[in-house]
Amino acid sequence: MVPTQTATQPEVKPWRILAGLAVAGFLLAMPGGLLPLWGYHIRPAYSLASLYFIALGAGLGGGAWLSLSLRNKYGPPRVLIAGGLGASAALLMLAFSLPPAPVWYQCLALLLAGASAAPINTGVFGLVEKAWEQNPARVTLTGGAFFCAGSAAAAWILSECLDTGNTVRLLGLTALLPCAAAWAWSRLPLGEVVTSCPITTVPAPDLRTVLAFFFALLLFFQFACEWSIAGWLPVYLVDRMGMSPAGAVQMLCLYWVALMLGRFAAAALLPYVRHSRMLGFSAICAAFGNTALFGSGTRVGVVVGLLFVGAGFSVIYPLAAERIAERFKSYHAGHFNGVFTFALLGGVTAPFLLANSAALWGLGIMPWVEICGSLTVFGMILLLWLGRKVSGS
Repeated sequence: MVPTQTATQPEVKPWRILAGLAVAGFLLAMPGGLLPLWGYHIRPAYSLASLYFIALGAGLGGGAWLSLSLRNKYGPPRVLIAGGLGASAALLMLAFSLPPAPVWYQCLALLLAGASAAPINTGVFGLVEKAWEQNPARVTLTGGAFFCAGSAAAAWILSECLDTGNTVRLLGLTALLPCAAAWAWSRLPLGEVVTSCPITTVPAPDLRTVLAFFFALLLFFQFACEWSIAGWLPVYLVDRMGMSPAGAVQMLCLYWVALMLGRFAAAALLPYVRHSRMLGFSAICAAFGNTALFGSGTRVGVVVGLLFVGAGFSVIYPLAAERIAERFKSYHAGHFNGVFTFALLGGVTAPFLLANSAALWGLGIMPWVEICGSLTVFGMILLLWLGRKVSGS
């Protein structure tokens, strides 16, 4: 049974709630810029650096489990506000995480960052139920755009920290933003958009199908591809091309912007371009982008590569959003929150595995990991389409 909503006060615009995903994106994108800030472009202690991604993933998974209980007891608005306050505390801890801060402290700060992002995701998806029922694809794309915008902002802030050396001041000031967001959320009439009946714990029938399983795996591997680059691109550019740490993190910011703009462009083209052609075009873009990014050896090649990789990867998310709207009719925002969290766990697991692989074979393995990941994603898209043909749905 899908919960219903009532709104006796002036309706809160969905984007004002979905903007909370920008805070979650900011938190979860931090390791990519923190690695050069913490000196891992100088000392290749990749296995040690992998602990940061495990800490972030553990916080995300544990926070998601706890948020579900708190949501049923206190409601999504309070969970969302608690996530904002936790994000502020995590950023304050990260402001004082520069070496010689111990690794355990840095891991603890990232653990809190992941644990704060989880209730934000849970609160947001719990509060956009009505908008989700009306237009799942639009809500998914808007939320993804805010998430990428927050990730790009994190990369830009950390590049400024590297460029100016004012890490404590900049991250300390940044910590005020989630507090301001929590205060703004507390002023909105969010209590009026809370579901009016208990949230069901019975899985929807569509969630038991093989296609639903492949859909979740698709997003898992898609996020793994995206976040392998997001986690290690700056260190790779410094190590392999001699780029400055600040410039390398600026390239990371460009990558997030390319993903965000590419998703908007893909969403606009979906009604007019055959999906098979769009998928083929995205595969070509991703392949060319990876070649330019990892094989050119010049800054221009890196910029071109990131733009093409962003264009290639960005198509998958709109296609997935449309699949939710068309195929999984019984999905609601609470179900997608679980799938989204599962995909994010793929996003933090992939950099962890890449770090341990780099400890054995060096960062030169990163292009091969990206190529294999991209082929896996496009193969799974074809499997989903084949399943749709076979099932006749």
